[in-house]
Amino acid sequence: MERIKFIPPKIEKHKLSETQDRLEKLFELKKQYQEQVKALIATGVIELLPETGKYGVYDIKGKECPIPSYDEILKRMESKEKMLTKKKEQGFGKLLLVPIGTPLSFLIDRTSDLIVKKHKEGNLLGTDGKNLELDENQPVYVDDIYKDADIKGDLVYFPQQFDKENHGGVPKAEMKEAWQLLFIEDQPDMPDKGKEINGRKQFDAGQSPEVYLKKIQTDSQYANEQFTTPEAQLIYFMEYLQRNNQVIDDWDGKGKGKRCWNVGAYFKGSDLVPRGYWDRSYGGSYGLFRLYEDISGRSFGVISVRASVKF
Repeated sequence: MERIKFIPPKIEKHKLSETQDRLEKLFELKKQYQEQVKALIATGVIELLPETGKYGVYDIKGKECPIPSYDEILKRMESKEKMLTKKKEQGFGKLLLVPIGTPLSFLIDRTSDLIVKKHKEGNLLGTDGKNLELDENQPVYVDDIYKDADIKGDLVYFPQQFDKENHGGVPKAEMKEAWQLLFIEDQPDMPDKGKEINGRKQFDAGQSPEVYLKKIQTDSQYANEQFTTPEAQLIYFMEYLQRNNQVIDDWDGKGKGKRCWNVGAYFKGSDLVPRGYWDRSYGGSYGLFRLYEDISGRSFGVISVRASVKF
């Protein structure tokens, strides 16, 4: 993977409104934005696009999609000030820039490259700080159902229900935006039992995607939230590993860490919901990041869900 020298993204200096200034400080936005862009460059997710001359990705149709500018992010936050302030008080303070329009296979490849790179450096660690074993020939295991599923439209996004015919989801080719702007809880290991934070109860592990989806749609404490997609999980995985030398969703089979349902996506023809995690014991002696899936009505105590706030 070719490395590009990092050039800090240009942040225009102009007078901010009172609301913008408050939000910028509340979220430490300038620092977060620059760290995000730096990590996306270092991991090869974004590159300098020849037509626009900006950093970005290519979508599934080969179109250049520049990363949103700092000014654009700040303006969008300003338009949702009240909601974002409330969600920040409930723990959603981690900025995540997700190139939802790019092929999922591209993000999987970048994840594989980063895992191998960190392992070669001796910097592939679990969330407990311990070195992780790896077969560098297989850093990521992906079930066959994922192959070009987003490009073919078999994988749809943000389903309203888990129904093969009437799911209400959107194929990637029909998405209006190539980038998702999210805030998440900076929580590399999700809890078994969630805590209540300023009127919102974190999700407990051990429920089915159907139950999680129903809760987020009907319970007012989860207003303005949506669940992650495989793309969002991979971006968080890479960004966290790049900055901290640690994986996320670090399941060790002994009660530590949780696997993650990505309820923001749905394999429409099979009633299956994506999920992913770091498996420490795959093959018996080494670990890898695994993307797989299961039935929407099934629950497991070792699997939880990650919410996000889109703006």
